[in-house]
Amino acid sequence: MRKYLLGFILITSLLSCDRNRVFEDNIDQPGAFWLADSVASFKVPINDPDLEYNILLNIRNGLQFPHSNIYVKYHITDSLGRERAQELRNFELFNTKTGYPLGNGTGDIFESQFVLLKNYVFDEAGTYNIDVQQYMRYDSLPEVYSVGVRVEKSIE
Repeated sequence: MRKYLLGFILITSLLSCDRNRVFEDNIDQPGAFWLADSVASFKVPINDPDLEYNILLNIRNGLQFPHSNIYVKYHITDSLGRERAQELRNFELFNTKTGYPLGNGTGDIFESQFVLLKNYVFDEAGTYNIDVQQYMRYDSLPEVYSVGVRVEKSIE
C-alpha cells in the first residue's frame, strides 16, 4: 500500500509541475532535414484571452548542424486568418567560441527552447495558428530532428 501511495504522489507531483502549459507539440522533420518550404504549423486553443502567455520555440538538432545559429520566422494568425504577429528571429544553438551545444542533451542530439514572445496577449478566445519556418540559406537544412511550439501562462 505504501509503495502505491508513493507512486501516486510522485506521478501527481510530476504532472502538476507543468500546470502553466496551455499547449505543446513538436513535429518531427523527415530524415532530419527541415525543408525551406516546410512550415511547422500548430493549432493552439486559447480559452482565456485575459491572461498573458509566453510562446516558446522548441528545436531538436544534431551535433552536425552546419551553423552555430538558426534563423526562423513565425506567424500567428487568428481563426479568421488575420495575422496577429510575425517576426524573423535568430537563435544560437552552439557557443560561437567553443562550438559546444547550448541545448540540453547527451550524445549527438540536443534540445533547445527559445522565447518567441513573452507576456503575449491574445485578442480573443479561439484557435490560433502558429506557423514556424526556417530562414537559412538551405533548401533542406540538415540535422534538425524536430520543431515545436509551447504556449504557457506567463507567471510574473
